Amino acid sequence: MQQVRVWDGFVRLFHWLLAVLLVALWWTAENLYMDWHQRLAFVTGGLVIARVVWGIIGSRNARFTTFLKGPRATLQHVRELRQHQYQPEATHNPVGGWAVILMLLLLLIQFSTGLFATDDIFFSGPLNALVSGDTASLLTSIHKTNFDILLAVIGVHIVAIAAYKWLGVPLLAAMIHGKRAQKSAPELRHGALGIVLAAVIITLLFWLLY
Repeated sequence: MQQVRVWDGFVRLFHWLLAVLLVALWWTAENLYMDWHQRLAFVTGGLVIARVVWGIIGSRNARFTTFLKGPRATLQHVRELRQHQYQPEATHNPVGGWAVILMLLLLLIQFSTGLFATDDIFFSGPLNALVSGDTASLLTSIHKTNFDILLAVIGVHIVAIAAYKWLGVPLLAAMIHGKRAQKSAPELRHGALGIVLAAVIITLLFWLLY
């Protein structure tokens, strides 16, 4: 089979930029650079929102309706893996598809709770004044706990990539150069459209909240 492009530029940029941003968000929070933490949070939140929109109107293989499968297809995928019969698709596999949804949900929770979070001393999120102290305290707790859950999911994600590689399925390579051995190329939208979409959303977040 020929090598065809299966991931558009926006999906790949989102994946790698998100990895860098999460490290930067952790570092800025740990070292109390909260102004930068907030700026990076707006960029991350804008990217995640843009990816959700891209999952509706973007490249066909990046749409949720394309890669989200039911329990039967998911179990069948696991059986094929165990029997070394799985053939990579032009989109996320059934397990990976649900992992994408889980990751996006956790990221949205992280971003939205951070808008109301506070340390009661030096920093409060831009929407903190809209909620009571008890509500802010609860959302701050969720923000911290959710990040630990997010780290755990990322850890599982990394282990899964290594496992697929061991089984002969190079998931990581396709997310770098965008290509995979397939019989035919999927219908892709130009990644620049997704990048512009993300830039507009990030700009709006800064304008409305910063």
